[in-house]
Amino acid sequence: AAAPAEAAPVPLAERIAGALWGLHVGDALAMPAHWYYGGYRQVEQHYGRITGYVKPKELLQGSIMALSNTGGAGRGGYDGDIIGSVIAHGKKPYWARGRSYHYHCTLDKGENTVEADLVRVCYRGIVDDEGRFSADALRQRYVDFMTTPDTHNDCYINTSHRMFFQNRMKGVPLDNCPDNDNHNVDTTDGLTMLIL
Repeated sequence: AAAPAEAAPVPLAERIAGALWGLHVGDALAMPAHWYYGGYRQVEQHYGRITGYVKPKELLQGSIMALSNTGGAGRGGYDGDIIGSVIAHGKKPYWARGRSYHYHCTLDKGENTVEADLVRVCYRGIVDDEGRFSADALRQRYVDFMTTPDTHNDCYINTSHRMFFQNRMKGVPLDNCPDNDNHNVDTTDGLTMLIL
């Protein structure tokens, strides 16, 4: 049979649902290959060809998570407890100096990263608020999600989140907690910063 001249219109709700499913599926599929700088050959060496959900390797040579600041922005010390106590509860050992853990080694195959989980927090909040968006409500949901143990299983938390909670621990009002280290946040966390 010949293809129709025009595609049948798809209702907006179905397009949105499809986009969100795609976001979560894509995140889970890509998660094991996150931060592989050697291209597809490096990924194939570790996993073969990824054609479905895969659990990430525990270790990743060249991982810089052990150089990252557990108390705030970018690279830095292991003394801070933002990671492990305030957010990413129990995950600080994966940031230990001298180790080379995969950024998502605590995730199982098919699990989403914390970033995709936060998208879910956002759209569930909009649904719960009957289609209304409130930046204040989102910030509170974000804080509740990130500071409640076992809401996610990811061990890597990017700079923008670490900076936000560092500011929160200093008593900064939530709407002033988003920050910018003029390096990581400028390039990777623009959407997160805009929303929060």
